[in-house]
Amino acid sequence: MNMAKKSVRIRMYRQGLGDCFLLSFADEGDFQKASHVLVDCGTLGATTTGVTMKDVADDIAQTTDGKLALLVATHEHLDHLSGFNSRRETFESSMEVGHSWVAWTENPGDDLAIKLRKYKDDLTVAALEASEALSRAGGEDSALTALAHGMSEVLSFVGDTKLGADFAKGVDKAMKYVASRAPEGNREYLQPGTHFQPGWLPGVTVYVLGPPRDEKKIRNMGKHGDAELYELSARSVSAFRATAGLFAHKGTFEDYSGSLSAAERDELDRSLPFERRYRNHMKDFVPGSGSYFDEVNAWRRVDTDWLFSSADLALQLDNLTNNTSLALAFEMGEDGPVILMAADAQLGDWLSWHDYTWEVPKANGSIRKLQAKDLLARTIVYKVGHHSSHNATAVEHGLEMMTDSSLVALIPLDKKVADNKNWSMPAEKLYERLLVKTRGRVLRSDTGWPEDGERPNSVTTSEWRKLPSHMRITVEAKYIDVVLAT
Repeated sequence: MNMAKKSVRIRMYRQGLGDCFLLSFADEGDFQKASHVLVDCGTLGATTTGVTMKDVADDIAQTTDGKLALLVATHEHLDHLSGFNSRRETFESSMEVGHSWVAWTENPGDDLAIKLRKYKDDLTVAALEASEALSRAGGEDSALTALAHGMSEVLSFVGDTKLGADFAKGVDKAMKYVASRAPEGNREYLQPGTHFQPGWLPGVTVYVLGPPRDEKKIRNMGKHGDAELYELSARSVSAFRATAGLFAHKGTFEDYSGSLSAAERDELDRSLPFERRYRNHMKDFVPGSGSYFDEVNAWRRVDTDWLFSSADLALQLDNLTNNTSLALAFEMGEDGPVILMAADAQLGDWLSWHDYTWEVPKANGSIRKLQAKDLLARTIVYKVGHHSSHNATAVEHGLEMMTDSSLVALIPLDKKVADNKNWSMPAEKLYERLLVKTRGRVLRSDTGWPEDGERPNSVTTSEWRKLPSHMRITVEAKYIDVVLAT
């Protein structure tokens, strides 16, 4: 196949803080007859562009003529999936879906996926109940109130933060919708280290990079400023959930204890500080009432101090979900340019890509052997992870391996939304490095091209934002297009 006549258009929609990318693969630039791949469709809000999910869904239907060759959902966060719920009618009535791909972590028949789901569900409930307990305990304590607000903002990636609501049901519903949207037989739970050369995407090889089938690597999120690990054990999460539930409960201790299963009561029992024989007074204990809570005794109390550690729960949940991201590399032709769709993969996901060697058939019948470093070296379009936050782009095993002189970075972001939630996006050092690596070819969904004043000293004015002959970039009101001819 003559790949010199192949083109791909990467469309980044401008619906705010969220991912929605339409990849269109065509012969000779004829995008009217292209094969279309939709990767994610969600938002946490758009205050800069004003583009709505209706605008996005309608454009997808019109651009694809109602036909998606492939629908991909990368992970269970609202900023990636909300559109599959809010615009369900459009996806149902106006689009046909040929194939659907999600990660192996969504497979209800996979034992490791089931184990991870249980841990994630425990984290979710523990974080939600701790957030509720923080809100109730805050009162005049500004530190607790601020922490409660911060937890609520982090949890907004996952779902409703009100206790008693169907927390996280929305993202779960959206993920299940995508996983089952294609006809039976065309639904895949993708495994890392595999690849596809589908007939419905001629000339394209798709590499599955992550998430890893290794629980330790999935929990490796790194830390701000270094690659050190941090995680909570499953046992500590379970115990935290039991005690957080007590402080979030509005009835008596006996009421709360009676609402638990036998296993949960045992966990609570192990988590409380005194042996059972010394706890007779707790049968009448109601958090937030009684002389123990009188203001005169405030200096003696330590009962809310444990809540300061609860932020770890929200961060753990957020980062764990990000590290189960389905990361894909789309290669045009044999050893051709690569489009890296890294979703929100964090350190453990990125590092695991280097564990694999792909053996790919060539047109002449021989075999190509490739590793992640080969794909990264030929990456020409990088969808920047997690709205360019500090911990979603690997350095030495990631960005620094992207050495193609035509590299373009696409950042789905609404900085005003991020600032309102006190999130540092884009991370300053990462953004500066992206400007250098791409020579200014960094496109943000909220603002488009970088300003001339952002040009690093190491990039000359002649290099700044210059496009190679095989690339075209257009910034429209609803989307930004990058078109490559190979």
